Amino acid sequence: MRKALVVLLSIAMFCTACSTAWVSTLDSILAAAAPALVNILQIVAVANGQAMNSNLAAKINADATVIKTLAGDFAKASSGSAPGVCQQLDAAVVAYQADQALVLQVAQVSDSKTQTKITLLANLIAGTVQAITAVIPSCQTNAQASFEALPPYSVSSFAEHYNSILVAPTGNAAVDAATPALKLHRHSKFVRAVTFGRLQ
Repeated sequence: MRKALVVLLSIAMFCTACSTAWVSTLDSILAAAAPALVNILQIVAVANGQAMNSNLAAKINADATVIKTLAGDFAKASSGSAPGVCQQLDAAVVAYQADQALVLQVAQVSDSKTQTKITLLANLIAGTVQAITAVIPSCQTNAQASFEALPPYSVSSFAEHYNSILVAPTGNAAVDAATPALKLHRHSKFVRAVTFGRLQ
């Protein structure tokens, strides 16, 4: 599933070339991937009966914000400043990938079915991290060059796969009770409320 997601995203992005539309594509990927990664920490905490690793959760969110900021800066950078901004962006992505590795290090639970759920979620999220690196233009490319727009990243497709794995029963009562509240949503709480939950 992870490989298929990466291939589809990469093909879609490669076929139409790069533009500043990659920034919004990257934002949409991070908007789904960062909370999904933090949710793994929440599942581990519930499964182990401990508090969530709030320091790592804060680092994940902070690193995702840095990537978004630098992506916007890179898209607007002059040809002279673009290489420096791009190097910072590359470093930020490396830091975010390191966050994922840290999550996997702490994502150890004794319940085998919950561990399988965590592994499947982590594999799916790894695909989105690879999609982040695929969408960022090369540092050798002029950041202000004009290209055709990229197709939008399918947040709904990722969310559907993620949510189906997330809510699959494990037999661990605490985990099974907690996971429905961790589902990813395509719409804000306000939109979900005014549509009485019809739009998720």
